Amino acid sequence: MPMYRTLLLTLFLGQLLGCAHVQPSCSAHPTQVWADLTQLEADIRVLTSDELAGRKTGTQGAALTRAYLSQRFADIGLQPWQPEFAVPFNYEAGFSERQGVNLVGLLPARVPSRHWRILVAHYDHLGGQGTRIYHGADDNASGVAALLQLAERARHLRQAGGAMADTNLMFVATDAEEPGLYGSQALVEQLKQRLPKAKFELMVNLDMIGHPSHPYGIYLEGSRNFNQFARFRPRLSAANGLCIRLSHPRPLGRSVERVDWLRASDHYPFHQAGIPWLYFGVPPHAYYHTPEDTLDKIDLPFLGAVTESAFELIQINREFLTNLP
Repeated sequence: MPMYRTLLLTLFLGQLLGCAHVQPSCSAHPTQVWADLTQLEADIRVLTSDELAGRKTGTQGAALTRAYLSQRFADIGLQPWQPEFAVPFNYEAGFSERQGVNLVGLLPARVPSRHWRILVAHYDHLGGQGTRIYHGADDNASGVAALLQLAERARHLRQAGGAMADTNLMFVATDAEEPGLYGSQALVEQLKQRLPKAKFELMVNLDMIGHPSHPYGIYLEGSRNFNQFARFRPRLSAANGLCIRLSHPRPLGRSVERVDWLRASDHYPFHQAGIPWLYFGVPPHAYYHTPEDTLDKIDLPFLGAVTESAFELIQINREFLTNLP
């Protein structure tokens, strides 16, 4: 989540108002059906290591992160979108031109298809200050670890003959989200240029999904974009009992900055481009944008359940993914 949207910690109290829209079947202890918690933990451990130094855009730590993720993409069996998984882009910040690098892997449809679904999680974070490292376990190593597991699950099922054989899947670890959503902005422009005839059915954004709120659950934004959302919502947590709330809580007190969740993360450039999107995330918590956002603060069973529900999203029947006028 970009630094300029940091909230006062009193926003966390606003979560006490988040009881609306609770599904009767949701549980404070969701189960996992297929999520590999050991692999999720292993990926977050690497991404939050001191060696990667907070994964700040343009640093050696970011380069080491890309090397790790590129190898994971290759091991999973994704295909590079360009000659390599790394897709560089330029952006302007602070009156200077800078470069970021997205990582883009594909799981092509088994038959030629114009239909695409895109999964995004930003890998960059805040770097460090002196000896203090901003590890970014929840923001957003959690989302990247889930992205990797979703790619692995999709490839496994597709090899077995399932998992949307007529739909191209794109898995993207974006860069430069923290300073201003620059990686997702560049990605949207590249999609327009390189896939002009594509039908982009859905973009799913995973940003901060490993530290559940109170009441216990994950928040889902963008649901009002789909006029049949009520029909497929029960499927998202039918197997694992995950609590999915359809609106982030409002902050308490006049001194607390309100969050514009539409513009808060990498889904916003897709919204601007008219591409349907859904965003999984938790509200900012006590460890948000601090050096204490570490692996030991991650609720791995919760992260596993969110990962499974995100996979249900990308398998939704095409006829459900219809935008409102």
